[in-house]
Amino acid sequence: MGFLVNFQINCYRLNTSISIVAMVNNSIATSNESIDLASVSCPSNEGESKHNFTKEITGEFDWSPEIQGYVLGSSFLGYVITQMPGGMMAEKVSAKVTIILGVFISSVCQLISPFASWSSSYFLIGVQFIRGIGQGLIPAATCVLAANWLPINERGLLNTVMMSGFCVGALLGGVATGALCSSSVLGGWPSVYYIFGALGVVFSIFLQLFLFESPKKHPRITNSELKYILQNQENNFEKRPPIPWRKLFTSMPFYALTIAMTGQFWASTHFVSVHPTFLGTILHYPIQENAVFASVPFVLQTLFAIIISWFSDWLNRHQYTGVDKVRKGCNMLFCIGYSLCLLGIYAAGCDKTTSAPFSILAMASVGLSFAGCMITAIDMSPTFAGTIMGVSSIISSLSGFVMPILVGILTNEEQTLEQWNKVFFISIGVVMCSGIIFLFFGSAEVQSWNFPISDVERGNDEKLKHTSSFEDSLNSKKLNTIL
Repeated sequence: MGFLVNFQINCYRLNTSISIVAMVNNSIATSNESIDLASVSCPSNEGESKHNFTKEITGEFDWSPEIQGYVLGSSFLGYVITQMPGGMMAEKVSAKVTIILGVFISSVCQLISPFASWSSSYFLIGVQFIRGIGQGLIPAATCVLAANWLPINERGLLNTVMMSGFCVGALLGGVATGALCSSSVLGGWPSVYYIFGALGVVFSIFLQLFLFESPKKHPRITNSELKYILQNQENNFEKRPPIPWRKLFTSMPFYALTIAMTGQFWASTHFVSVHPTFLGTILHYPIQENAVFASVPFVLQTLFAIIISWFSDWLNRHQYTGVDKVRKGCNMLFCIGYSLCLLGIYAAGCDKTTSAPFSILAMASVGLSFAGCMITAIDMSPTFAGTIMGVSSIISSLSGFVMPILVGILTNEEQTLEQWNKVFFISIGVVMCSGIIFLFFGSAEVQSWNFPISDVERGNDEKLKHTSSFEDSLNSKKLNTIL
């Protein structure tokens, strides 16, 4: 279920970032006769007249790159706002309810996006902002579910399978978006929002029927499965203890994790939100080819993520090294690999043949972070994983809002390769700094404030009961089965 939820999130992101290439008449930005079109972007084809460039780019909306940046970034601003409330709601009310609410809100917004576009760009910005609010409820709630369900010795691989929903969603969502935009189905690009929005509403009903909060609440789990899961968790509390806010906000590993997640999110946002624009306006990929090229790297990213997560779990099971070293090592591999690939894209310039492999490997390298910083919140504090993920994501998700707007500002006057190279170097700086900080100041060890020691010492058994006795859980399960 976590896989499908993440699948939906990135489908919607790719819907917008790719369809906007078909929605907007980008030739407006380069129609000024005083501009040498050869300097605006790479030539469309070898030997082609530079004056033919504008014929490739069509669309019904005359939106500047800056407005496009706000359209792409507004959903991430909404995404930021509900990160922390989403985590707290998941822990205190229900992770299931939180996820379903987020899926439903974002799906309805997707359905009405074409009507918002025809009304005004500002109306669309508002709708995308609300979509982000809905999707912002989901990640921390998914983290709570992962802490409830995933055994510690299988956590790396299973969490990666769940997180790979982002990759597969980007792949299938991107390819489908390109195909629909190039077709005449329901008007072309509007069909993207109608179809994916409707599927999202149906998916929210599916979640209500088949998603369960915890192993204890699953009606068909076997006793042996329940016992195995409970014995391999650190957060077997019948009643959650209060969140240790003071200790959380004075924890250096928490801040290092937040910075690491910012770097990861920045890297992902680059290829999910703004790279399709680079491919369309600078390298002149047609919309369908653009969609395929922007999506295919996620296949390799999924493979990277699964392989590195399996290997990290193998190292942990055989105690060849500690969880902390594994998480930091995987995260640094991502940062270094990603940065080297962006340098390759910069060096390739207008050479599509050289640029393509570096783009694919850059996005694939993000998969290494799935066994790095992206799972560290659960390692640090299984009990408060949702809160940690929610608070950290408030800062890290801002990169999804900042990057499209930054790109819009840098390219508003000139859509040039030189301006895009600035974007590449900024991304390298952000990602590498985040990795270095996490390496020296981060930690994947279970933090002392994960355990409510003070409550236990005071003998406050009514407030907090530790379910270390698995016989009680199993007896309760048997009774529920009989009833």
